[in-house]
Amino acid sequence: MQNRNFQVTRRTAFGMLFAVAMFIHPMASGSQAFPSRPIKIIVPASAGGSTDVMARTLAKVITEQNNVTVVVENRAGASGSIGVRATINALPDGYTIMLTLADATTIFPLTRKVPPYNTDKDLTPLAQVAWTNVMFSVSANTPYKSLKEFVDASQTKQMAYSSNGHGTNTHLWMELFKEKSGAKLMHVPYKGAAPSLQALVAGETDIVISSPVSAKTLLDAGRIRPLAITSLQRDPNFPDVPTLVKSGYPDFVVGAWFGMFGPSGMKPAVADKLHAMIASALKSEEYQKFAKSFMFDITPVSRAQFTQLVKEDKALWSQAIKAAKIAPAD
Repeated sequence: MQNRNFQVTRRTAFGMLFAVAMFIHPMASGSQAFPSRPIKIIVPASAGGSTDVMARTLAKVITEQNNVTVVVENRAGASGSIGVRATINALPDGYTIMLTLADATTIFPLTRKVPPYNTDKDLTPLAQVAWTNVMFSVSANTPYKSLKEFVDASQTKQMAYSSNGHGTNTHLWMELFKEKSGAKLMHVPYKGAAPSLQALVAGETDIVISSPVSAKTLLDAGRIRPLAITSLQRDPNFPDVPTLVKSGYPDFVVGAWFGMFGPSGMKPAVADKLHAMIASALKSEEYQKFAKSFMFDITPVSRAQFTQLVKEDKALWSQAIKAAKIAPAD
């Protein structure tokens, strides 16, 4: 009888241990198996633009490399803030992330009396996926061969610059440059990069700042002349174009990053896993081909480095908004 009781007790104990093990194992494996369901990339812009194409290229590569479905959801509107809010309000489980630029995450809140969100507190930086330098260009019909010549001429002639629109990065960059260089220029905003560049060619404005890829068609046609590029080193795509450092403006090194974020509160292990997945996708032949076509720099950047860049960027844009005398909106 005692042996039978012992056997029953032993069987019961083994059964309980097995049940506990089965209960614990799925939880443990669940945390290790990320990702185990589809991932959504929110793009705070309309379909068809460079950010959207970038997101879809990354989604395809990440899907192929990790055997997980990655989909893109466009949430355009309100200067990108709709998409940013959607990301902030998502569960911080790694299954909703965002690809965007500083325009939506940093610039927009700085132009509001009551910022709708704070990037440093409300988002988790995951990875920088591209960087683009920007270029100062004038019409090929003008006599200016250097940026200093142009700045000097602006002291005695009435000149204007075209931007992609009021409050855009091209507007803010130029106002910041005016503050640092002493250039005297009137701002003429247009609705996008193409009309801004066409205004330069048509003689409506005298200078423009743009991404190299936006200006490439006009550069190749010899209709505009690049005066300087904002990279630290000469751009291999434009070896004859001097940097702003060489042009006499060493404290003006700017550009635009494209980055991926998740909501705040994301576990470091999940954020690091996503960073590793994204970093692997950046090395793929398909993404490198895409980046080359847009003249993007995709030099690897650690998650810590990208987080620091986003923080430093906030101070730069605050200075630029002040230089542009943009009053905070309601």
